[in-house]
Amino acid sequence: MSSSPSSLKPRSAKRTNLRTFQNELVSRMMAPTATEGVESQLGFVAGDERWLCRLQQTEEVLTTPPITPVPLTQPWFLGLTNVRGNLYSVVDFSSFLGKPLLVHNADTRLLLLSRSTGAINAALLVQRVYGLRSVKGFAPTGQGAQDKAWNVQHWMDAEGHTWHEMDLSKLVQDSEFQHIGR
Repeated sequence: MSSSPSSLKPRSAKRTNLRTFQNELVSRMMAPTATEGVESQLGFVAGDERWLCRLQQTEEVLTTPPITPVPLTQPWFLGLTNVRGNLYSVVDFSSFLGKPLLVHNADTRLLLLSRSTGAINAALLVQRVYGLRSVKGFAPTGQGAQDKAWNVQHWMDAEGHTWHEMDLSKLVQDSEFQHIGR
């Protein structure tokens, strides 16, 4: 049996590209916290430490795609990956912190940095993403003397866990982060 053109129903569903959908989703997620005056941050683990970064400084969180190594680079610079036709440089953030290279597993994620940070197609490989966290219930514990400029604040949550808040704009300007060659 063949279908006649009159039996086919026109598509009424509106198509939305992935980036538009994600931007709208971020806007909706940020709306309730904006009214409270508290900004939600993305929580993740790297180097067995808990980290926070502003959600607006990230573009997307992905499962780890294949990464092509680049010779003569720092051990923490893993190489390049293709995300929907765009090449991204990938930094193992745990290794960048001086910890061992990550062992890839089901929880390992790639954080694509937003261009608003000054990064052009850069990504951080992290052990695990916790999702959105609000520092509203956290107690500030200051900044350590050995902290880099991009490690802007330390927090203690209600369970006694320490969180390190980072500014990705400052990270991408850090000379060590920019120097990937050996």
